[in-house]
Amino acid sequence: MPESRPGYDASSVRIAIVTDYYYPHLGGITEHVHGQATELTRRGHDVTVVTGNVFRPPAIVDGEIRPEDDVPFEIVRVGAALPGYGNASQTYHVIDPLLRRRLRKIFRERAVDVVHVHSPYSPILPMVGVLAAPKTAVTVGTFHSVFPRSLAFDVFAPLMRTVIGRLDGKLVVSEACIGSLAPYLPYDYTVIPNGIDDRRFSPEADPIEELRDGRINILFLGRFDPRNGLDTMIGAFTKVRRQLGPEAVRLIVVGDGPLRAHYQRQVPDDVAADVHWAGRVNWNRPRYYATADIHCTPCQRASFGMVLLEAMSCGRPVVASRISGFQLLMEHGRQGLLISPAENVDRFAESLTYLIERPEERERMGREGRKTAVGEYAWTKVAARLEEHYLQLLERGPGR
Repeated sequence: MPESRPGYDASSVRIAIVTDYYYPHLGGITEHVHGQATELTRRGHDVTVVTGNVFRPPAIVDGEIRPEDDVPFEIVRVGAALPGYGNASQTYHVIDPLLRRRLRKIFRERAVDVVHVHSPYSPILPMVGVLAAPKTAVTVGTFHSVFPRSLAFDVFAPLMRTVIGRLDGKLVVSEACIGSLAPYLPYDYTVIPNGIDDRRFSPEADPIEELRDGRINILFLGRFDPRNGLDTMIGAFTKVRRQLGPEAVRLIVVGDGPLRAHYQRQVPDDVAADVHWAGRVNWNRPRYYATADIHCTPCQRASFGMVLLEAMSCGRPVVASRISGFQLLMEHGRQGLLISPAENVDRFAESLTYLIERPEERERMGREGRKTAVGEYAWTKVAARLEEHYLQLLERGPGR
């Protein structure tokens, strides 16, 4: 570790994590923030998560378990987190007419050394979080998304640069993000990936016994956003189920959203009995991975692939679309199979059938996935890289 500079203690840095996304909202950024805050606290740092109030959270099947109720770090909620839609996915934006004043007070009272903002180009909370950071603190931003060029980014890129340019550290969760950012925000980025709690997402998780009845279980897990490809999943499963016959295979769908009825109508009557709609699941996700024989995600756009990493950590083979974020996480033929294009129902069906007929391949790929998850993405390793990044910036000093 670098030697301490006056104003902070290298063994216990005071960190504020600013994010639109945290429980009860479910998703990759929420999981990243939770793991980041938990592991940095375990390493001796003083962590505060600053996020919004979700006044009408969506219903969760395992709603009696609230991860935010038993955490070793502080959670401070400001304003209201309002749902929206962008980049073919559900979004949240925290609004508060006194937001900058409140953030400055939070940062001042805790004498923060680091302000770490997630999705710092996103209005309103992340941008204001950067602008409200104390002059004595270093600011770090993590970019999580890949997105196509758009008129909105063309128009607002100059405003974004006035905020992003203030960051002392600019992180991306994978190389896939840089291609989207470069035309608008041409800076140097450091890759520090998402992490996984490999102790919770483990092959030893308890499966759901009523779904372990001899059928091969194919798992789809994710929000019902159009880009996540549930329509392709349903089409591929229908082909597999008709080929193998009744009582041979089951599709488990974990997730929910406004499009649920739309997707349920896509399931033909003759295979409907073999599709299990589990609903929106929070803390019990490892149990569903443990119940599955194959995890499948025909997602059309992702910067990283958190559900892939969770499945791999649980020792399950993956059939996924060959998109930039997934290719950086897994290798075709090693931890699973990559399919192109993402909307090709026939190729997904063929790959699922290939693995269904080869249990030894499923076991081998599952072992390789677990090895990759633990060896490269365990939060113990990712948090150490974040800590090193913070200390390098603190040694250099704020440079806004």
